Amino acid sequence: MIADEVHQVGSEKYSDVLTIVAGKRLGLSATPERYGDAIGTERLLEYFGPILPTRFTLRDAIEAKRLVPYEYFPHTVDLTETEADSYRKLTLAITRLASRRIAAEGSADRLKTLLIKRARIAKSAAKKIPLAVEIIRREWERGQRWLVYCEDQRQLAALRQGIASVGLVCSEYHTQMVADSEATLEWLSEHSGILLSIRCLDEGVDIPSVSHALIVASSQNPRQFIQRRGRVLRSAPGKSLATIHDVLVVPNGLASEAGQVSLARAEILRALEFSRDALNGDAYTAILNVAAEAEAHYHLYT
Repeated sequence: MIADEVHQVGSEKYSDVLTIVAGKRLGLSATPERYGDAIGTERLLEYFGPILPTRFTLRDAIEAKRLVPYEYFPHTVDLTETEADSYRKLTLAITRLASRRIAAEGSADRLKTLLIKRARIAKSAAKKIPLAVEIIRREWERGQRWLVYCEDQRQLAALRQGIASVGLVCSEYHTQMVADSEATLEWLSEHSGILLSIRCLDEGVDIPSVSHALIVASSQNPRQFIQRRGRVLRSAPGKSLATIHDVLVVPNGLASEAGQVSLARAEILRALEFSRDALNGDAYTAILNVAAEAEAHYHLYT
C-alpha cells in the first residue's frame, strides 16, 4: 500500500482505506500529522507505523537543484480597533466554553464555530488589502508569475479592485469561477501574470513556472503554508529563484492584547519556518526581533 498525500487518508471521510489488508505500507506527505485532529493522526500511525525521520531536507532539495532557492519577505499589519474588539470578545467566549468541565450538548460544534469565526478576523484583516496592493505595485515586473492567496470572495474582490487602481490586471482561481479553471492555469504557465486564489492551489496542483507567492491569508495549519511554499519552489526552465511575500498579523500594543497570544504565536512560528531556509538571512533576524518583543509581553514560548 502506497498512499500519496497520506494526511488526507486520516480523515473520517477517507479512513475506510485504512481497513485494507496490505503487506508493506508507505504513506507519503510533507505534513503527515493532521492539524487539530489527534484521532486522525493516530489512525495513520496505527496503519502505517511511526513517522520516519527526515533524511532529505528542504535545504538538501535546494542544494540538489530539485527545488529553487527562495527569498522570503515578511510584512506585518495589526488589527483595526473594531477587529481587535471582536477578536477579544470571541476569545473570551471561547475560553469560557472550553473551560467547562462538563460539555453541554452541542458545545463542541459551538466551540468550533467560534474558533473559525475568530480565525477569519485575522485572515480578513482590513489592513492587509492596501499592504498587498502596495507590495504588488512595488515589486511586480513583466515576465513574473504571481500566486496570491486570499481568504474569501470579499477579500479577493477588494484586492482585485486595488490592483486595478494601480494599473495592473489580474485573474482569479477558485471553486466559483466562471472561466475554465484548467485554461486559467495553462495561461499562467505560458504567460506572465497575477493569479488570485481562494484555497484552491495548496496541494495537488503543479505550476512550476510560478515565480512569486503573496500570502495574504493563511490558516494556522502548518500543512497549508508548507504546501503553498512547495508550489512556488518547483524548478522550471529558466527559473533560478522564487520569492515569497507573507502578510502577518502581529498586533501593536502587545501588552494590552493578551487575547491574541495564539494568533501572534502562529504567525511568528510560520514566519520563522519560512525564513529559516531563505537566502536572505535578514528575514530570519527580523522575525526573531518580532518574536523577542512578543515574548517580552506574551511569554509565547515559556
